[in-house]
Amino acid sequence: MSPPGERSVGMHKADIGLHDVGFAYPGAPALMRGVSLSVAEGEMLAVLGPNGSGKTTLLRLLAGRLRAAFGRIEVCGMDPVRADRRAFAREVAVVGPQPELGFTYTVVEVVLMGRAPHLDGFRLETDADLAAADRAMRATGIGHLAERRFDALSSGERQRVSVARALAQEPRVLLLDEPAAHLDIKQQIVLHETLRMLREQRGLTIISVLHDLNIAALYFDRVALMRDGELFACGTPEATITYENVRTVFDTDVYVDLNDLTGKLNVLPLPTKRQ
Repeated sequence: MSPPGERSVGMHKADIGLHDVGFAYPGAPALMRGVSLSVAEGEMLAVLGPNGSGKTTLLRLLAGRLRAAFGRIEVCGMDPVRADRRAFAREVAVVGPQPELGFTYTVVEVVLMGRAPHLDGFRLETDADLAAADRAMRATGIGHLAERRFDALSSGERQRVSVARALAQEPRVLLLDEPAAHLDIKQQIVLHETLRMLREQRGLTIISVLHDLNIAALYFDRVALMRDGELFACGTPEATITYENVRTVFDTDVYVDLNDLTGKLNVLPLPTKRQ
């Protein structure tokens, strides 16, 4: 049976499929039951849930950084673990925690690292590679930082550089782990509007681990709610971000209603003891 709120992906082919996938860290099960989920080409899926619910584990399995204990995973027609790493990186880009690079690089040098899967041997970047990096920096609003040192940037600026490096790969699939964690509210909006634009222009498939239910409702096509290592519910924001689901998954009381201005859901936490 499909999780509550699940819907078919329509006529588009699935870029990503998890089929009865399970995983456990030593002595600590992470995905306790088989997780099955498909994401269509060009979809934006937000993965939400409390800390320890399995969100990041799911993303790492999709990125090929963890090997499933059982089940099958396909991303762009490849097994993330068995695929050739360069071939996989041409199709899939990952934005995780902010990197510690160890050397002093400029922003443009960091963004150009995203071109590595497209370079053979020790060949230097071509004009096409530089153009791809420039497009990625402009898309994320960091063009003016191109010659700045990466280690001298703020946390929010570093996060945008990390997203730009992923975009410079020109992937089909973008996997993001809390991409807006260090961004202020304006930067969060700019980032997610950029992601929507890239989806519309390039058909990019995006899976993003988030904590913000309101951002998920405002920008994403579907929402997957994780709880205790299981996929609790998956579907459109309107079908999935309900009072009952949020109350159960996050074990906290909330107010859920439609925003008159956006027509999208708003979720507000409620105090334990109300006046």
